[in-house]
This record gives sequence, C-alpha cells and structure tokens, in this order.
Amino acid sequence: MYCDKENINILTALLVKHGVRHVVVCPGSRNAPLAHNFNECPELTCHSMTDERSAAFFALGIRQQTLTPVAICVTSGSALLNTLPGVAEATYQQQGIIVISADRPAAWIGQNDGQTLPQQGALGCFVAKSVTLPEPRNDEERWMCNRLINEAMIAHKGMAHPSVHINVPISEPLFTFSTPQLPEERMVRTADWHCASERNDVTKMFWQSERRMIIAGQMPKNNSIDSILTDLSEYAVVLGEPISCSSEHPMLTDQMLHAIGNNNEAYHPECVIYIGGNTISKRLRHFMRSLKKDTVFINVCTDGELHDISQNTSILIDAHPETVLSDLMCCAQNIVKHNAFCTIWNRLRESLQTKLNNYVMRFSQTMAVKEFEQRIGSNASIVYYANSMAIRLSALYSGAYRYCNRGLNGIEGSLSVAAGAAAAVAATGSKENIYCIIGDLSFFYDENALWQRSLSPNLRIMLLNNGRGGIFGMLNGLSDSPAHNGLVDGQHYATAEGACMQHNLLYLRADDASTLQDGLERLQNDSNGKAVLLEVFTDPKTDMEVYAELYNYLKQE
Repeated sequence: MYCDKENINILTALLVKHGVRHVVVCPGSRNAPLAHNFNECPELTCHSMTDERSAAFFALGIRQQTLTPVAICVTSGSALLNTLPGVAEATYQQQGIIVISADRPAAWIGQNDGQTLPQQGALGCFVAKSVTLPEPRNDEERWMCNRLINEAMIAHKGMAHPSVHINVPISEPLFTFSTPQLPEERMVRTADWHCASERNDVTKMFWQSERRMIIAGQMPKNNSIDSILTDLSEYAVVLGEPISCSSEHPMLTDQMLHAIGNNNEAYHPECVIYIGGNTISKRLRHFMRSLKKDTVFINVCTDGELHDISQNTSILIDAHPETVLSDLMCCAQNIVKHNAFCTIWNRLRESLQTKLNNYVMRFSQTMAVKEFEQRIGSNASIVYYANSMAIRLSALYSGAYRYCNRGLNGIEGSLSVAAGAAAAVAATGSKENIYCIIGDLSFFYDENALWQRSLSPNLRIMLLNNGRGGIFGMLNGLSDSPAHNGLVDGQHYATAEGACMQHNLLYLRADDASTLQDGLERLQNDSNGKAVLLEVFTDPKTDMEVYAELYNYLKQE
C-alpha cells in the first residue's frame, strides 16, 4: 500500500517513469510518507543515510557510476540546507541530483512552528529548477502537480544535467497508507531534434496520423514559417491567428471552433504540433484542453521549458519552429494531399469566409476594423493592435501578420510599442505608415506614448472609442453586478481631440459609416508632416450586439 498523499503518489509514479532507480533517504517524520512510498515501490532502491551532508555526496557517487537520475529525500527545515555542498558539487560536475524535500503547509511558514523555513528556492543558483508541489484538491491542481514534476525532470535531463529541487508540502495526518497502487501519470519526454533517430520517430508519428494538426501561437513575424505553413496546410490542418502567421485570407480559428461546438469529435486531431506562444482565442485553448488524453500533443519551444498550454503535452522539442516545420515538410512527398480530415476543416473555413463576406452589419467597432483591414490593412505591412476587443476583431478580418502585446496580454504599452516601431521605420528613411488600432482604455492608459519631442509622422492611429472597456460587456454574469458600469468596465467620457492638439497630431473623427470611410481615406493619405489619429465613436450596446449577432450568424447551418 502507498500513502494517501496524492502529490507524493504522483511524484513517485513520475520518478519511476523518468528513470530514477535509486533514492537516498534521510530520517525524519515529515518525509515519512515519502520514505514509505519509495520503500514500497518495487522499481526503486532505497539507501539510508542519517547525515544530509553526506547523503548528497553519497547520491553523487551513485550518479557517477550509474549515469542515471538519482534522488535524495530529506525532511523539512534545516535538513534541506545541509544538502547544499553536495548539490553544488554535483551541479558543477554536470552530474546533478534530484533533491526532494518534505515541507510544512505554507500557512505555517514563518509562524515559529518547528522545522519551518522558506524552502522554495533555498538551494539558490545551485539548482536549475525549484518547484513546490500543491496538495491537490481538484483536477487542475493534479495537472499542476504533474506539470511541475515534469518541468523539474526535464530541466534535470538538460545537456548539463544540473541538480533540481522538488519541494513537497505535506499536511497531517502523515501516517496513513491505504492507497493500493500508484496513479498512471503522464510523462512529458523530450525529443532531441538534433538526433536523427528521435527526429525520425516524431516525424513518422505525425505523418502516420490520419487526423494531424499544427497550431501556431504568437511568434515574431517570419516569412519562411508562413511559407512552410502554407505548404503544410495541404497535408495537415493548420490553425493560426494574425499574431502567429500570415495567410492569404483570415484563418477564422476562433469562429470555426465556435461553429463546431464543444463535442464534435470529427474535428478532433490524433496528433498536434504546437509552435509559438500565447493565443488570442480562449476557445482555441479550451479546444486543446478538451482533446482526449490519447491525443499526441507535441510542443515545440525555443527555451527548453515546458509550456503546457494544452494540459496534455506528451513530447517536448527544444528547437526552432522553422527547423521542425522544414523537416516535416521534407517528409511529406508521399503523403496524400487534402485528406478527409483536412477537407472538413477547409470546407468549414470556406463556408465561414463566404458568410463573413456577405454579412451586412451596422456601424460599430466591428465595422471599423473590417473597413480598415479591407481598405488599408491588406496593403499595410506593419499594423499593431491593442489587446482585448481590438485584436479579437483583427482575427475576423486580417489575412496578414499583426503585432500585439500578447506575451502578457496587458493593457499597457500598446500605443508606445507602435510609436517605437514608427520611429525605427522612419529612421531608415522609409515613408511607410505604421498603423495602430487601439481601444479607448488602452489608448488613454498609454497616452504618454505621444509625449515626445518628435513623434514620427508615419504613425497612424485608429482609436475605437465607445466610452468603456467593451470586452467586459461580453462576460457572462458580470452585467448582474451593480459595479459593472463605471467600476469594472472603466466607463468614461474622454476623447482624444485635446491630446492630439497638445501633442501636435492631426485629429480626425468618425461617427457613422460615411465619416468612417472619409476618415480612413485621410488616415492613410493625409499628413502635413504630423502623425494622424482617427477617433471612431461607437455605441457600446450596438458594439456588443453586432459582435454577438455576427458570431451567431456564422454558426448557423
């Protein structure tokens, strides 16, 4: 029987899967459940050492001779600190050890309770990774526990084989041992893309799947990746967004997922390769997390870190996306183009694109972005969008790469980064316009971007002003709160005309479809040596209605 502590059972199962076969165990009561599990597990050999200082060096000796991952298990408090000399020596020899420390619940740290000290990070720079596991109470915390252990083990298996630290808070009671078997845990393995056999294994796995998919999160603009993804789209479903890649037409990823619904398994892939960072679409993240656990999810990263956006990553590739995609494309010669899985996705996208082209809408922020993208955006190479509604509307109508601060998705800095880009382009002698499409809260929050001696005249701003944060009107249940209007949504009565006068911008205004067309024409072509701002005033209620009506229209059969 194993202990009743779920984080310890998950840890024990994953240590075995990651190849640990030896554990050096030091005495203590808080780590007793850990010691019990390791002793019960038939794959693990336990070695008893009383002095933690000796135990760490003892573990290093095992590591040197077995060349396999070795763990040391200590109790809470100063026991952890005593491992530091051996941990440092192991790391500098590039033969690191895995330090597993029992800990008291976080509530008791710093409360003069016995053997309590801040253990997270206690081994400092001598470990490549230090994680503290949750004591899981739900599926999300179980996933977090699994992910953190996988992260630590991936770091330990890096090229320099550094030491890592896994801290395990354990609440009382400590000595209940009634779990009959360890859980079946997901192990995230790394594939060395420079190793021909591992590269061939992953490539073969992808192409042998009938329902294969590539999903692209945010990446720097890269024409080579765009070209490869276009070629690969004949053999696999490619889901992307304006912040990840360019295509001839909008990719309509969020809209397709809305039309599909939650449980249509005909659209579910068997194998997914994910490249890039964050996504615009929350539906896309939910879609990835809804896939069955037997879906092979391959995450390509450039930093060696596990970013488990799908909560189901099984293979981690530390390589540049362009390298991986190029190698995939090289192996596609004998693959049939446009198979059944690609066809159902392509038909859906084409159907939605036709509907979108035919949809007649009222004057709104959605119309403003549509008209901008069709009139100006298709010919503009550099367009910045602010977060929230602005970038979501871009995903409806943009068929080209778009810049956006989606690293953290914050409201700040959207105008400043566009102003910086405009300055950089102007410094080359280019007359090309740099466009920024921005909502009112983002604009007024970052208005100081205009406060500079020589604002580049090639900066063109379309400000979408409906007097509040429109995205908050789309959150279910929020409208029931009396704090919704004014407090949560930042309702205001500001306009940008005074700011333009103060900072010497040409100010334009649009209040309806006709003045919008005139404004866009002047936004593109007027200057008089000044930056230009077009402020588009819309009604927040109409904005919400148009956006919702459009999505419902696209979902109809």
